[in-house]
Amino acid sequence: MTDSFSPGPPAWVHKRDGQIVPFDADKISRALFAASEELGRPDAFLARELADGVVHFLTLESEGTTPTTEQIAEVVIKVVRELGQPALAEAFARFGRERVRSRTGWTEQSETHPVSSEVVLRFARGTPLSAVLASCMCEYALQSVFTRDLAAAQRAGLLTLTGLEMPNKLAGCLLGPPLDVQQELLAALSELRRFVGCFVVFDGPEYLLTAQDRPDAGAFVRDLTIGLRLTGLQGIVNLNSTAPPSWAGELAEGPLFAGQQRKLHSEQLGEVANELAKELLRSKLAIPIARFVRIDWHLSERDFLEDSAQRERLRQLARLALEGAPLAFVFDRPRRPTALAEGIDRQHPAVLLTVGLHLPQLALQPGIDGDPAKFLSKLGSLARLALSAGVQKREYLRRLERSRSHLPADAPALTNGFLLDRARLLVAPVGLDSVVHSFIKKGLSTGGAALDFARQIVQRLRDVLRQDGRTAHLDTCLDGPFSFHLGDSADAPLAENVAGLTAWDATAPLRGQLRSAGVLHNIAEHGTLALFLPEDKTPSPEQVADWLHAAWRQTDVVRLRLIRRLLPARQLTFPAAKQE
Repeated sequence: MTDSFSPGPPAWVHKRDGQIVPFDADKISRALFAASEELGRPDAFLARELADGVVHFLTLESEGTTPTTEQIAEVVIKVVRELGQPALAEAFARFGRERVRSRTGWTEQSETHPVSSEVVLRFARGTPLSAVLASCMCEYALQSVFTRDLAAAQRAGLLTLTGLEMPNKLAGCLLGPPLDVQQELLAALSELRRFVGCFVVFDGPEYLLTAQDRPDAGAFVRDLTIGLRLTGLQGIVNLNSTAPPSWAGELAEGPLFAGQQRKLHSEQLGEVANELAKELLRSKLAIPIARFVRIDWHLSERDFLEDSAQRERLRQLARLALEGAPLAFVFDRPRRPTALAEGIDRQHPAVLLTVGLHLPQLALQPGIDGDPAKFLSKLGSLARLALSAGVQKREYLRRLERSRSHLPADAPALTNGFLLDRARLLVAPVGLDSVVHSFIKKGLSTGGAALDFARQIVQRLRDVLRQDGRTAHLDTCLDGPFSFHLGDSADAPLAENVAGLTAWDATAPLRGQLRSAGVLHNIAEHGTLALFLPEDKTPSPEQVADWLHAAWRQTDVVRLRLIRRLLPARQLTFPAAKQE
């Protein structure tokens, strides 16, 4: 409520040439970063933090009026000097004087991409060509997609900008339903690969198969396996959702025996979904599929009824999850969007980019000195750096779309169906449990002060991303990858590198793990819990089903993945992570 009535920064700015342009706080941050480069001490986070301070005081001074660029520059110099950075304030002022003398104006191109700059990539003789090409693509993305301050923040370990090896593509996308899934699946995947780089999401394929006269789960899995292998995409298959996808509708029903037909339809859907899960998780497929596909099995109250077909299916899937199958359990809760993948639901069909926020590295910034309150106060600046990355990636893709004249007329466009405008920025907190432990000396699974501090971190990140995201017209969400780390390594991450909204303590009781994740997921409305299983003995499928029921009834956990402990609590390896 407070957001609607609190004053915001100016919406517009008067330029020297008389133009009125939208106010952009990122330009202040980038200019301050350029000044810090001139001083030989480039510091992207300091520049962002100072820019946030400037915006605060500018909001108070402007009082709803439209400031000029000269007025903004005066506020920047005054605020930066008063915040203890006189040398940086002088460097910024010197840049301003030079711009006025040269009469070139302060343009985005000259500010962020110097014309004379060039990129030099060095590599050792004998380096595999694939590694050299990947490095070239990453360096290209850092130079062409993102501004220098964000590249510096990544090098400093504060951010992880993912997808650098595929700068021209979205991270992931929801696949719309083909009219004939068997004939069009391969073609649809091939088309998506033109602008999707990492994963594709399937929503309720059992509805498509059930609509056929003779559903053939095996044929669907075969085509899916071939298509994903050829495109290199990962498939996330959502099965057993409580509500059907919007395109599915109901099978034709007459007024007589309508309830009976609906029951039969529901039973058939369950059988087809179960058959799909079995086919996808079969260990002796001609083409191993575990590295290409994961299943998100949706759960609701109907799945926990005793002596029901759904309960028996749940036991079977729990057994497969215990064996390390690439399987997650998703809880379909009333009045909550149906989670289809990290960052994707039925209203948000694509992920633009995933950015990791490294919380332990932020805790090392000057001025925090182990004070939780100071840490929380700096979180907003880190979140705004991530938001800037999302805005810049979106603008880069828009520029590509505007230059599509050389592409075939039938080539899929990111702007079709407003896909790019509806794509989300996914922000992944990295090292959440670790940073809580560093301040509170306890992991967040212990509850109390540790869990409350984690709650404040997530709340602060969510509020900043939502409020500033609305200003940038960019939808955002807090979540984390299914593997709980942002790198390509097959090894499980150390606690300080764990990405997502989960505790990371294999010694914590199950109750504490469920409670802590429920609190965090309730705030973020997203998240995946890494539920570590007891070390002393392997639980039975029935026990796992009971734990899932407890998670459904007693918590707000969104998604849950079973993890088996193989190494000490703060350095863990689990089979499913190696398969991704």
